[in-house]
This record gives sequence, C-alpha cells and structure tokens, in this order.
Amino acid sequence: MKKLILLISILLSYFANNELHSCTVFKSTNKNYTLVGSNEDYKKSNSQIFFIPAEDGKYGHILFGYNGSVQSGINEKGLFWDGLRAYPYVKVENASNKPNIGGDVLYKILEECATIDEVIKLFETFHWDGFGVAQLMIVDKTGESAIITYKENALAVTRTKNQFQVCTNFRISSEQDTKNYRWYNIGSQRYNKATQLLENQDITVDNCISILRATHQNNIFAKTIYSSVFNLNTGDMHISINGVFSQIIQINLFEELKNGKHSYFLYDLVNSTQKNRNSIKVLDERFLTKEFNRILLDKDWQITIKEKKAKFYRTIAKDSISDHFIKKDHFMNDTLQGISYYSSLNPDIIDGKYFEYYENGKLKTEGFFKHRLKDGDWKYWSKDGKYEKSFKYVDGIKQ
Repeated sequence: MKKLILLISILLSYFANNELHSCTVFKSTNKNYTLVGSNEDYKKSNSQIFFIPAEDGKYGHILFGYNGSVQSGINEKGLFWDGLRAYPYVKVENASNKPNIGGDVLYKILEECATIDEVIKLFETFHWDGFGVAQLMIVDKTGESAIITYKENALAVTRTKNQFQVCTNFRISSEQDTKNYRWYNIGSQRYNKATQLLENQDITVDNCISILRATHQNNIFAKTIYSSVFNLNTGDMHISINGVFSQIIQINLFEELKNGKHSYFLYDLVNSTQKNRNSIKVLDERFLTKEFNRILLDKDWQITIKEKKAKFYRTIAKDSISDHFIKKDHFMNDTLQGISYYSSLNPDIIDGKYFEYYENGKLKTEGFFKHRLKDGDWKYWSKDGKYEKSFKYVDGIKQ
C-alpha cells in the first residue's frame, strides 16, 4: 500500500511539474454538412485567432495559436487540421531522405490543400519531425477525415468516411490500436466519452458543444483554454474560452476574411457578446511594436515576464525601406544573438535575411527565408570563426 501511495505521489509530482499537452478533437458529418469540435488543453494563455486572406495563389485561412505556437486552422476550401500531442513519443527518422521544411509544412496544409488526399500527398513528399511527439487530425468539407502519425518509423494514416472520428492523445496509428486502447493511454477516457456521445446524438452544433463540455479539462494536469465548433461547409465558427460554455461567440470565416489580415485575442472576442461588437480590439503588427519594446524570452524562446527565467531578449523595429519588421535577439549580457526579417508579425511570417551569432559574438549562420522557407545559399561557421559548410535551398528544399 505504501509503495502504491509513493508511486501515485511520484506520478502526481511529475505531471504537476511537467506540462501535459492534451486535446480532444472530433468530426461529425451527414449528407448536408460536416462539423468539427475541438478542445485545446494547455495552461492559461492569451490565445489568438488569425485571419489571413487569399493571396499569391494561397488559400485564405485562419489559424488558432498561443504563446507564438500554431495549434489548428481551417481554410476557405473547408479543410481543417489540428495538432495533438501523441503519447508515447516515438523516434522519427527520415529514412527516405524526404525534403524537410520543418513546421512550415503545417502552414502549407492550409495555403495549398483542399482535400484529405492532398494533405496525405504533402506528408508523403515532405518530412516532419513533429510526428515524434504529435499526430494530426485532418477533416475536409466532404466529411472525410484522417489521423496522421508515425508507426515503426513510417507514416501511418487512419482515415475514414464514417459519420464520426475522434482523436485525443494516445497515438492512433492503426485500426487495431483504436480498438484496443488501454486505461494508461492518455486521453482514452475522453476518447471513450466522445465516441459514446457521437454514437447516440444527432449532428448539431449544440450536441457538439455538449460533447466539448463533457470532455473539457480543469485540473492540476491540464486546462481547456478554448473550445470551438466549425461548420466546414458554411464557415461558421462557435468559440468559447476556459470551459465557460454558457458564453459562446459565433463568427464566420468568409466574412472575417473580407476584412483583410487581422487577429483577435479570444478573450476579447468571446467577451464581446456582452458588449458592442465594434469595441473588439483588432490586432495587427502595430500592437506588437508598440507594446513590447523589450521582450523577455526563456530557454525555449517563449515569452516570459520573469527576469530570472529569461535567457534572451528581443527588440522589434520597422524597416522603412523594405516595410518588413526586424527582430533583433540578444543574450542577456547584451551580445547580439540573431537578426531576422518578417513580412508579418501577426502571425509570424519570416521573410528575408537571417543571421545567427554565438555568445562570443562570432557569426554562426547566414541565410535567407522566402515566405517561411529557406531559400538560396546558407552558410555556417564554427564558434572560433572558421567557415565550415554551406547548403543551397530552393523553396525550403535542400539541393
């Protein structure tokens, strides 16, 4: 008994001191429309929704994110994706030597894809290290959906045209895994609950909200920071925050895209149901450059307000010639760590020259980004200033 209590205490201590990334996402469809419900579970954060209109052949889309990360999105073609932490973690090797463009592949989903088949082809073409800790749920407006992850160091796709599909945080990589989940699989309880409700309810927005209410979290391990229901056919979105399902705001993707590139803090957007809608604060790049003269960043490059946790600090300025934003990062001893150019800060689109430095002031890396992707010659130096190597990239692909 004492050993059991000790084990439980150790587990509680571990999860209380280590972030547990958990979410619940499901699809429900009929012959008329397809709905997607999503609980994003993390810790208290200032979540945003970004609207990016179509341009340069890229589809218009929205993104949800917090603390500089992108968590999910939907585009004008009715394609949705959501990234979920997947346990257990697995080792992902690029055995086929696919081009690796890192997290930019997540943006390409919404910018370039309209169907499940196109997304699968994208991951058959490009390598993504993120599958080591994550899986993606993809849904299109036809009602088809898929969960994409890795199994035995190969891409694993669980796709369905059935009425519903559910994804939580145990790694779903085959039909067998779905049927034989165990109690220790993180998210299996939420998976069971959502599955049972979807089997016994009609496909309506209200019923999707009731499923999100039943699977939301508010404990020492995780907290639901926002919930959403999307109609992939009409573009209607229903959003609540912090598990407060009595207060839900409805907006429309197509109507918002007509207003150009902008974003909202979800807190302001949802709480506007009690205020004049015109009072919602529309966010653009100016709010970043005005509010943050000196941004503190921790070892993981996340914004922090605690000086003791800060490993770097950042300043942002507008380049009057290129009309780009210049980020300058420094070590806490004021030594320059890096310079990068962005065509947008809301959301981030790195686009231009890039320089990175060692703490001793020596140049480490020099290169160029074209709309988030490495392009042209990239050069690298050792810590003592000796030139080491260079690579050539074309649209993010190493030549």
